[in-house]
Amino acid sequence: MNANLTASIAVLAALILAILPVNAAELRLRWEPGKRYIFENTADTSMKIPLPGQGLIETTANMTMRIHNDVSPHKKGVKVGHAFASVRMKQQMQGLEMEYDSSDPAKRGGMLGTALKPLMETRFAAVYGKDGSLVATEGLDDLKGAGQMGMGKEELEAMARQSVDLLPGKNVEAGDSWETDVELPMGDLGGKVTIRYVLKMEEIFEDKGRKVARVSMSGATKAAKDEKKDEILRTEVKEATGTMLFDIQLGQPLEVASTVVLETGLPAGIPQAPGAPGKMPIKVISVQKLVGVEDFKEAPSPREADLKEKSDETASPESKAEKRARRKARKEKRLREEKGKTE
Repeated sequence: MNANLTASIAVLAALILAILPVNAAELRLRWEPGKRYIFENTADTSMKIPLPGQGLIETTANMTMRIHNDVSPHKKGVKVGHAFASVRMKQQMQGLEMEYDSSDPAKRGGMLGTALKPLMETRFAAVYGKDGSLVATEGLDDLKGAGQMGMGKEELEAMARQSVDLLPGKNVEAGDSWETDVELPMGDLGGKVTIRYVLKMEEIFEDKGRKVARVSMSGATKAAKDEKKDEILRTEVKEATGTMLFDIQLGQPLEVASTVVLETGLPAGIPQAPGAPGKMPIKVISVQKLVGVEDFKEAPSPREADLKEKSDETASPESKAEKRARRKARKEKRLREEKGKTE
């Protein structure tokens, strides 16, 4: 390659870099095999239930969950195993306060303990393609714990899908916007609501040497299809706003903060009191934070563990002669060390 050609390539590369927008980045979810991504999710919920003869009864709850996401290779991309490392919750209703903390033996009982303890046993996995999209889930058809507290297959799948749904999966510039639909299962309240979010890349800034994208979110109830009209219109989104901070290099959301205000129909079994509203207002303020990324070593499969156990069983035991030789070597080493100290 001659000097003129080399110079031409260098100039062309510089020109290409010059015309790329500085405030542009690829917002695509990425997972690195062998890593554990630790997220902490908090949710503050307030709900007003219209009860006959009692008016609107307010219930508040604060819940914090720490979730381990362990990444391993998969033929379609990567598999991310989800496990609840800790769960804390406080609930207040009509002057009664209940508390649960999985890390405190004194706070694991009561009604909340019965509902939340099985959540710690829940394990499931999500398979993400090479483009960052969610392609499959594993273990959601055989839930042992989460389903008992209204976090069944739909709720956990929505949790695994959240970050994927919010990202465009392509290069965007500051000022660009895109739309996405996020399904919000209503658990024991019944049905689900679909929120149509409009997201906008506000800016790219540096934080501790890393490039971070700030994305704003604003949503409303998605117009219902005819076949699901009654189900979706049962719940109406009054407000859905939020902000996402996305680590461009890491390919993960550092923080997703949102406020959602809903009005939903009364749960089955609660009659509408005369003169009371037929809708129940709910407000949820939630924050998801990435609190750590660490190395993760996948546990051996049952088959690998069984093979190792059999190998250990068949290993020849140490002979008496080998034991005597080992003891003799230790004794000679000790004598040499003592002799060296006296010289």
